[in-house]
Amino acid sequence: MKKFKIYTLFAATIAFLGGCKPTIDDKIDLPAVPTASFTVQAGSNANRVKLVNTTPDAFLFKWDLGNGTTKDSNVVDAYFPFKGTYKVTLTAFNKGGFGTATKDVVIAQDDPTACAGNLQLLTGCSSKTWKLAPQAGALLVGPDANFSTVWWQNGASDVAGRACQFDDEYTFTSSGVFNYDNKGDFWADADNNGNVTPAGMAPSVGCQPASVIPTQFKAWSTNSHRFSLTSTDLTVVGTGAFIGLYKVATGAEVTTPQASVTYKIKELTASKLVVLINFGPGFWQFTLVPK
Repeated sequence: MKKFKIYTLFAATIAFLGGCKPTIDDKIDLPAVPTASFTVQAGSNANRVKLVNTTPDAFLFKWDLGNGTTKDSNVVDAYFPFKGTYKVTLTAFNKGGFGTATKDVVIAQDDPTACAGNLQLLTGCSSKTWKLAPQAGALLVGPDANFSTVWWQNGASDVAGRACQFDDEYTFTSSGVFNYDNKGDFWADADNNGNVTPAGMAPSVGCQPASVIPTQFKAWSTNSHRFSLTSTDLTVVGTGAFIGLYKVATGAEVTTPQASVTYKIKELTASKLVVLINFGPGFWQFTLVPK
């Protein structure tokens, strides 16, 4: 008798729950994904434009100015010191998701006042080529930016042992172009286990001809990119652009070419460039001198 009552109660409960169906009032209404849009207006001079968000029903805006610079305001006063065509992208967010819009911004001339300070030192107001300094410690890695402990640094003998890396040329022009030339060879670096990184980059660790680089890593080979520069940062912009060592990128040691890499400028004079990058567990430092 007890078993019958329990079964009857259980069946009635299931029937009751099964009869409960969600109504339209139970649904959560989310707005449609925003249709991102913006206008490009003339700025205070030929190298400045005003970017104005016109996206309806959005609350967060992210701008990529196409020159390594990002912004996150509703209206942006964008500065482009060098002539060229820049793909400016706005990403707008609301509760329903996000949408993007891209426009070409054409800058017709270089800013005649742009070549000063770090830009003058880096480019000579024309074109300047840099190479890793042919000395011990040109490549340096440690746990902190002061290198109170050095995990590894190249020795004087590595200048010859890594000739394929020390002959690489990094050219910066005052028009914002960054050219990398590996001179037909490259250094295939090792991971912590002594294996080539990334896997498949080369047959073995050490100097290799550029011809062995697989298609998926070709962006790390000789190429032309762009760069942006501030008083504290040097950003190389373009898939595969790097300085010093291909695997070291912003915030990590990577296994695929990155869209851009940002270095902290530790020292920049007419005869010396020292850049630093935090890759997560530690810091890499690269010292370069003019060719």
